[in-house]
Amino acid sequence: MKKTSVIIIAVLICVSMLFVGCSKSAKEADYSPSYPQNGGSYADSAEHSLNMDVISTFAPTDSKSDGSDVLSGRMVIRNAELAVETKEFDAFINSITDKLISLGGYIQSNRVNERGYRYGNLRYADMVLRIPADKLDIFLREVDGIGNVIERYENVDDVTEQYVDIEARLSAVRTEYDTLLELLSRAESLEDIITLQDRLSSVRYQIESYEGKLRNYDSLISYSTVSMNVYEVERETSVEKETFGQEASRKFKESLQDVGDGMRTFAIWFIGNLPTILIWAVIIAVIVLIVLRITLGGRKKRKARKEIKTASAENEK
Repeated sequence: MKKTSVIIIAVLICVSMLFVGCSKSAKEADYSPSYPQNGGSYADSAEHSLNMDVISTFAPTDSKSDGSDVLSGRMVIRNAELAVETKEFDAFINSITDKLISLGGYIQSNRVNERGYRYGNLRYADMVLRIPADKLDIFLREVDGIGNVIERYENVDDVTEQYVDIEARLSAVRTEYDTLLELLSRAESLEDIITLQDRLSSVRYQIESYEGKLRNYDSLISYSTVSMNVYEVERETSVEKETFGQEASRKFKESLQDVGDGMRTFAIWFIGNLPTILIWAVIIAVIVLIVLRITLGGRKKRKARKEIKTASAENEK
């Protein structure tokens, strides 16, 4: 019995050392990037057992990107943030939604609000979109063609090392799990069975945790996230460099439009608040009349007293 327990403990120690060794080797692996030489297609295979369908989604595309090529055979997460202006808010949202769906994407969240009276009750939308990573550049071009993109930020996060490290750890704990199952089938004492079952539960939890992390990475890698703020405007912001004459002409037109907008806003405010204005006008008029009556009455009394004093003085003389 003691001999069996010693063998089980020794096997557990060996498996644990194997797990630690695999994790360490994964971290120390050489992940030197492989850059495409001429923008061609990526490698058809990788040295590690990765999901090649996911990797293939990052083949280079003809896009208006910042010029940085996606590394060959790497696990990368591509995200983008956009700020877009549009005069046709509803039409823009509908067009973007239709294009997103046609490319295989979906809307993760969408919130539409009014920007308030100060902005003429114009609307804005805060959208979070998910789109297949290989269709991201196509979608960004579509947005640029439909609306006026005033801000654009793209981010590429290389998670190859983290991904491979998790795969190595997962492989190690799966090996340990299989070994523990084999030992459990041979165990004879109740103490050994309980010890092995406890360890199996712990290893099973680790397996599920690592598998969940890989699924999360697969989702982030295969589907890019686009955070987009859409602003409804009456005049779009110019994003192109202008000559002196063009800028002066635009400023003059904007100034005239601002004057018109100001008069329109004042007229709307005045008409909308006319009942309140009339009530306050009546109250102020009554107060003014009361003050005037009191003031004029006081003057008359002072004048009368002065005349009485003057008359008394003349009589005394």
